[in-house]
Amino acid sequence: MTKNKVLKIIIICLLLSLVLIISGISKSFVILRWDILVVSLVLAVECFYSRRYYWGIIFIIFAIFFNPWARLSLSKTEWIIADLFVFISLIIWSLEYFRSYHKGLSFEKFIRNKFPGQKYVIEDATKDLHKKIHRFVESDKNPDLVFREKTTGKTFAVECKYRSSYKVGNLGDEGIWWKKDQGNRYLYYSQQKNIPVYVAIGIGGNPRSPKTVALIPIEIIQNNYYKFITREIIEKYPLSLVV
Repeated sequence: MTKNKVLKIIIICLLLSLVLIISGISKSFVILRWDILVVSLVLAVECFYSRRYYWGIIFIIFAIFFNPWARLSLSKTEWIIADLFVFISLIIWSLEYFRSYHKGLSFEKFIRNKFPGQKYVIEDATKDLHKKIHRFVESDKNPDLVFREKTTGKTFAVECKYRSSYKVGNLGDEGIWWKKDQGNRYLYYSQQKNIPVYVAIGIGGNPRSPKTVALIPIEIIQNNYYKFITREIIEKYPLSLVV
């Protein structure tokens, strides 16, 4: 079972529990406290891992507020308001989190269209098979797309990353965060297959038509910008220079 599916299941279960409590159908307050504690901690870890720090802090507060050991003395109305706040927060977080996955698919389609069938053959594309067969599939960790240029026979791979806007790094500069271990996988893939690997980065606009689109060699990122890719380096490698 994939991480996204697990998250969806636990969130749906907690939302149902909140509905039952708020509506007065259920009186299982202790069970609800444990549910909110566990789910909040799980989501907090996911948020900090994906650098959604503000959400991580919110879920930590939920975990502390609803912990089953130190109970606050609140009226029934105040507890209902707190439950509603958790319910609304879960809905908003879920919409934001799972929407990002669909944005990634849209941006991947945008990149495919930048290498049209008249000139390029798609040799391979990650299929996320682990979501269908519920087992780890090693190839799902490969770059999203592998192209071959028809005229030259040149083969290269592309990993697609879309971000709605630039983020601020630790030094105050603009750019996007990057996971070193992920980049190492693509660098290893490039060395094993003996083909170039690029990271296609879309910034702003929408995933079907980003304002900024870059195509950066993986070596550049891993050797210099493996934690935070600056705006300067992104704008130095526009997709138009390659396509």
